[in-house]
Amino acid sequence: MDRTSRWHTAGRLGALALLAAAWTGAAAQGAPAAGPGQGWVPLPSGGRLYYQVAGTAGDTIVVPGAVFWSSALAPLAREHTVIFYDLLGRGRSDTAAASRIALDSIVADLETLRGFFRLGKMGLVGVSVNGLVVASYVAAHPDRVARVALLNPLAPTADVQSSYNPPERAARTDSAAQREMARLRETGGSREAICRQFWKASMGWFVGDPKTAIDAAWCSVPNETADAALMWLGYLGSTSGFWDLTAAARAVTAPTLVMHGARDYWANPEGARAWAAAIPGARLLTLAGVGHFAALEAPELVNAALAEFFAGRWPPGAEALPH
Repeated sequence: MDRTSRWHTAGRLGALALLAAAWTGAAAQGAPAAGPGQGWVPLPSGGRLYYQVAGTAGDTIVVPGAVFWSSALAPLAREHTVIFYDLLGRGRSDTAAASRIALDSIVADLETLRGFFRLGKMGLVGVSVNGLVVASYVAAHPDRVARVALLNPLAPTADVQSSYNPPERAARTDSAAQREMARLRETGGSREAICRQFWKASMGWFVGDPKTAIDAAWCSVPNETADAALMWLGYLGSTSGFWDLTAAARAVTAPTLVMHGARDYWANPEGARAWAAAIPGARLLTLAGVGHFAALEAPELVNAALAEFFAGRWPPGAEALPH
């Protein structure tokens, strides 16, 4: 398999691990007020980013992936102001042309959001493929970031990520759901129904306990159906190439916590170790018993660790690796 094909295989499926918990309700046109509410950030290049603000206390934390993580990580808003937002072309943000779905553009969009809310420094939480986004942003704008948490991030290099193919993936595939997904495609089933069968077929890849029930409610959001997500990931692959963010990781100066589910069968655990080893002063926390969707599978465990970290303390069990 050539390098471009490997990016498409690893990148498309890897970033699908971000899908979770859609928000429903009426979005309001927003002024840049850091108070509870939702709205859109207009982008200089066109299009809008959807955002939700939760909480009014403490420092501000920004989390890419509102459609995925706004419910699971809501406890962060008890002690902080948290801005959840969707990347352009994902969640409830506007759709975008292929040329806009590139890592440099995504990082620039995050900087636009920071300016929109007139933030000085902010904390960042990057989950799965958004770990690449967050690390790239921090390397480019070190003076604008206070603390960084990476949760089950894809590896800093495509070689490490694409080499990971644990046998649990095949063993945990629901073949009956795969057949039903194929039937729905052949008979003109709805995009939402096809999406739900996709996640029923593959959810065992993303959780520690294959019996864990996670509702694929995000399938009701047009940008988050299986086909729409794959198209977005194809755009990202065609514009970003075969990634290597090792240099970006070494340029991160903010305190960084890398968390990884011990039963993550999608993001390579060696990638989490590579991030923690490359980022100066970073620590690695292994979350026992959970998988790639740790924030959905064990929100109490994840939020407790994040609360400690953003309060300025390393959570118990966070280890420093040799650099």
